[in-house]
Amino acid sequence: MGLFNRYKASKAIETLLTASSGSSADAIQATLKLKQIGSGAVPQLLEALPQAANTAALEGVLAGFVSNATFALFVDALASSDRRTIEAVTRVLCQSQNFDPNRLIELFEAPETSKSALGRILLAHLERVDRRKLILLLSKIPSNARPVLYQLLDKALTEKDLPLLVHHTKAAEPSVRARMAQMLGKFGNPNARSALIEMLSDPHKAVRQAALEALGNLDIPVPAKMVVGLLRDPDLTVQSKAIETLIKIHDATTVQQLVDILQDDSEYVRRAAVEVLNEVVDQRAIKDLLVALRDKDWWVRVRAADALGKIGGPKLVEAVLGLIKDEDEFLRRTAVEILNTSQDQRALGYLLEALGDEDWWVRERAADALITLATDQTLDSLRDMLQEESSATPMVIRTLANLGDQASIDAIVRHLKSTNEQIRKEAVRALEDLTDEEHTQLVTQAMTQLISISEGDERDLAQHSLQTILSHTSAEAETSSSGAASGEASMLDLSEQVEQPSRPLDLAELVPNTVLGDRYRIVRKVGKGGFGEVFLAEDMVVNDQLILKFLHPHLSQDDNMIKRFIQELRYARKVTHENVIRIYDFITLGKSFAISMEYFPGHSLADELAGKKPLDLQRGIQLALEVCNGMAAAESAEVVHRDLKPANILINEHDRVKIVDYGLAAAATRSDSTLTKTGLLIGTPTYMSPERARGRHTDSRADIYSMGVILYEMFTGKPPYSGGDPMAVLLQHVEGSAAPPDELNPQIPATLSEVIRKAMDPDPDKRYQHFADLRRELQRAAKEMD
Repeated sequence: MGLFNRYKASKAIETLLTASSGSSADAIQATLKLKQIGSGAVPQLLEALPQAANTAALEGVLAGFVSNATFALFVDALASSDRRTIEAVTRVLCQSQNFDPNRLIELFEAPETSKSALGRILLAHLERVDRRKLILLLSKIPSNARPVLYQLLDKALTEKDLPLLVHHTKAAEPSVRARMAQMLGKFGNPNARSALIEMLSDPHKAVRQAALEALGNLDIPVPAKMVVGLLRDPDLTVQSKAIETLIKIHDATTVQQLVDILQDDSEYVRRAAVEVLNEVVDQRAIKDLLVALRDKDWWVRVRAADALGKIGGPKLVEAVLGLIKDEDEFLRRTAVEILNTSQDQRALGYLLEALGDEDWWVRERAADALITLATDQTLDSLRDMLQEESSATPMVIRTLANLGDQASIDAIVRHLKSTNEQIRKEAVRALEDLTDEEHTQLVTQAMTQLISISEGDERDLAQHSLQTILSHTSAEAETSSSGAASGEASMLDLSEQVEQPSRPLDLAELVPNTVLGDRYRIVRKVGKGGFGEVFLAEDMVVNDQLILKFLHPHLSQDDNMIKRFIQELRYARKVTHENVIRIYDFITLGKSFAISMEYFPGHSLADELAGKKPLDLQRGIQLALEVCNGMAAAESAEVVHRDLKPANILINEHDRVKIVDYGLAAAATRSDSTLTKTGLLIGTPTYMSPERARGRHTDSRADIYSMGVILYEMFTGKPPYSGGDPMAVLLQHVEGSAAPPDELNPQIPATLSEVIRKAMDPDPDKRYQHFADLRRELQRAAKEMD
């Protein structure tokens, strides 16, 4: 443009800038002059924008000069450092249709060009923009430029663009892949669904989360089996999104797909599965779920029931309540386990009715649940149930006794006259526990009458209970003549009975001076264990004291169990060591069986730990070293204890230690299963190794784990895992999340704390492999404390 035209343009621009309005005569005349000058005036118009108080007049002129020929001038202005210039040019280009907007796309790669301005201009011309170029640009521009581009793509893309979107789901940057997932969620298209499902395995959590969100928004079906795997995702935000997505898609097969998830080792994963069930389950679905678990290992079933009970919401509990009356025994058992854990008050009526269930497990666990749920309403309901006899009456009586409800004594006394022997016996046992001084006379009269008309073990039971009641109340003197007479008769009858028993002994009747088999004279009862009653006896043949451990009747009536006991006890007798109680023999007394073993005066480690205070570190280690000595000897003989616990560690007044009950747990265990077919738990949950809890093969490393738990309790004052429900404790052992010992007791040196943690590692391969190794490390820890 010539000098003269430049001068005219400058004067016209000056007029526009000073005009009172764009519609004034001077402004109109100036605008006409600029149009006559043509596009050559564009540079001067752009330069004038920063000085304009109002750029509207200048923008109007510039809009008429926009073309592909002048495009570069406007592009340069978009890179201006002046904000007003950028805003004015943006408005001009948004209004004009005389240029190819696709030429702006490449400017996203120019760092000096305003990206927000480019976005606004392209949005104004979206119908003319090449969407393919926009998508391809994603992999070229820096991350700070992408948000504008994403906004454009969100508005511009159609299903025709799916192939390009899918292609970019493989982009190098996770943020791009995540945004592609969001965009794919807009299309209810099988191809979009397939791409999103594939993205669920992306290594970056943000991508997996975006893919889940998109799948939940699709308006076409999404198979639950493609999503449930994300419930195991290590990132909790992804896991949470997976829960939300499964609830959204509400696939008919969701419950079926959750069967495997409920078996997972991780509590978080099982919880996630239950959170989904809480929203999608109904009675039919929960029934199908439990049926699918039927053939799984008992440990899996227990763990699943625990998760369902602990986390189950109202909808899930409602579905389970309907199964408490199902014809299928397995479903009733599982339902009562879930309700036992859930502690939902809505279960009260169902549990009361379950006390009369034909299955003993359902009755027992229903009673346990009622004790946990105990309220005034519970007691009132139980008392009401005693008004009339039914199949539930024995369990109702037992439950009231366990709850210590002395207000039910009168009603229970009436049941001593029942025509049902089981009810009478349960009433006798309950009254033995409940009778107080106020009710002693009433109970004594009723019990005496029962003794006079009963016979056999029922009579023996009533006599023993009456003696117990009298010994604990002030009414003993008032009834001494009748009580002593019945007591003497009881002792005489029992003495005659045990010499030549024709049925299993009633262990409750083994009173002092009773002679068994013309050889063993009962000195006193020592205690009661998981396998039976324990008595101190005198062997009159060799004039020495020993221990007799009688097996429970339900064990002694199983011929296979007896054979296993004999076999295992013979095996355990190979363990000869000063720190191990010597097993002598397996004794048969008619239909009763007992194990004779060495008598070791003293107390158990359990007695010392009852105060829940840590032991002295040095003394505790010395005691533990003696245990390790005995266990190492057993390990050398290839004998596994399987139930090492404080109660089985005896200590005398000189701090000498002996381990007891070798072979008992082994004898009661078939194929290393933790539960017998009758539901008896073999071993003590507080000290049981994870592999034993799972029912897997065990070796001496399981005993090392138990020793680690014992050490933990010795030096912290509490076991690492506890809870009201044994199954819940077993779950904690498997998960292995105990707090470090030195956190609970800062007096524990770091070395000793590490020894304890290694001994009780959930993975057997990561523990000490031999008791000699554990003993050596304990010795090292003791030296460091000197």
